[in-house]
Amino acid sequence: MLKLFDSLVHVTRDGTWLGTRRYDASLARLLAEMELLGSCRACLVAIADHADNDTVMQCARLFPDRFVPIGSINPCAMADSQEVEAAVADLARQGFAGLKLHARLNQYDPLDPRSLTAMDAAGRHGLVLFLCTLFRQRGRALPGAADVVDQIANRCGNTKIVLLHGGGASALDLFELVRMHAHLVLDLSFTMLRYAGSSLDLDITFLCRELDQRLTVGSDFPEYTPTEALERVLKLTADLPCEKRENILWRNLDNLFADWRGI
Repeated sequence: MLKLFDSLVHVTRDGTWLGTRRYDASLARLLAEMELLGSCRACLVAIADHADNDTVMQCARLFPDRFVPIGSINPCAMADSQEVEAAVADLARQGFAGLKLHARLNQYDPLDPRSLTAMDAAGRHGLVLFLCTLFRQRGRALPGAADVVDQIANRCGNTKIVLLHGGGASALDLFELVRMHAHLVLDLSFTMLRYAGSSLDLDITFLCRELDQRLTVGSDFPEYTPTEALERVLKLTADLPCEKRENILWRNLDNLFADWRGI
């Protein structure tokens, strides 16, 4: 049976998702979906103000063989860099393996000094940074994903960074940046399913072939399911050697968290 280490799943305490019941974001549904695959682990990821840290940690403690907990803060809701530093340090003390920043949902500039402080602090405290790269926001003009990531990569060289969603339609633009910077990992959760059937399929197939040791995949549950993610990856990597496919499906995330001591 093929293994999957899903790079991105979410749950909420009441099962709602982003304030609606369009998707079932309950732990029970997630566990049922993961069970369909048998051998499945996942990064269980909080989002400040939307999927709370306490719920993520409680679930990870209940199912430590299933979940790697990733905490989240909104750095731009904090007064200054000292408060940001303290919040990141607290996540590390609680046993979280990573820090999630979501500038779009929390409506801030990813290059704000407090955001950059959080990214630097993640590295200092041994947390892997999970950075949503779908930066575009209504009412706030921002540079393209590659330009934003370029600045972050050069500023935060001591922080391991997973570029969630690979910049969406800009995935190929991020390819060269990931090749240049050893601390970057390109993630294709959501994007490989959201853009299925578009010209991006060719780009993703290329990325899987050329970047297999620096690439992760996931479902972005509850938006999609682990089964959908696995089936999509298998289709896009049909011609890849087994070793490359396994790198993408689970080995790269295993390696990324090799130094994490657990909860």
